[in-house]
Amino acid sequence: MSVQEITDGIHAIEFDHIRVFALEDRPDDTVTLVDAAFPDDGEELAEIVESEFGGLNRVIITHGDEGHFGGVPALLDRFEPELSVPAGAEHFYEALDVDPDVEFGDEDRLDGNIRAIEIPGHTVATTALLLEDDETVIAGDALEGSDRRGLPPGYLVPPAEQFNDDSHAAAERNLVKLFDYDIDAILVHHGTSVHEDPLGKLTDWLLDREWTLAYD
Repeated sequence: MSVQEITDGIHAIEFDHIRVFALEDRPDDTVTLVDAAFPDDGEELAEIVESEFGGLNRVIITHGDEGHFGGVPALLDRFEPELSVPAGAEHFYEALDVDPDVEFGDEDRLDGNIRAIEIPGHTVATTALLLEDDETVIAGDALEGSDRRGLPPGYLVPPAEQFNDDSHAAAERNLVKLFDYDIDAILVHHGTSVHEDPLGKLTDWLLDREWTLAYD
C-alpha cells in the first residue's frame, strides 16, 4: 500500500489490485474518498485515511463492483461519513444493508463541483466523476490504463469484455459522452492514469477500434 499526491489535494491510495482516490477541499475543509477498495482492504483503508487525512467526511461510490465498495462498512464504522452511490448500482444494494445518504444519476452535480457522468456498459450504473474545477475525470472503471491489458502505458481502454456484466458494446459506445467536457487528465483505478491529452488518446483508440470492427 502507498499514498501519492497526484496534484494539489488529489491523492491516490494504492492497494494490490485497486486504486482509491482521496480528495481534499472538494468542497472546502472536507475529505472525500472515491471508492472503497475490497472488503479485506477496509480496515487498512480506514487506518490510512485516519493517519494521512485525519478523518473522512464523504465516500462516493462509482459503481457496484465489490472491489470498489467493499471497504464501505469499515469506513462507516470508523468515521460515519456521508455515503453517495449511483441510484442504479444493483450489486451494491444487493451486497450491503446500507442506505446511502445521496443517490445520484447521470449529470447530477455533487458538492465540490463534481459532475456524475454515467457511462453504462461495464455495469448498468458505471459512473465517471468529473472534477470540474480541475478538469480531471476519475474514471470509475469506465476506463482503465492500457498497461492493465499488457499494452504500453499512457493510453486508455475500457475494461476487457469478460469484466463487463452489462454490455461490452455499450461500454465502448458510451465513452463518447466524455467528449462533451473539457478534460485535462483521466485518473483510473486500474493501470496507469493519463495526464497528457487523454481525450486525444481515447479518440485514437476508438477510431482504431471502429476500423478493426469494420473488418472483423
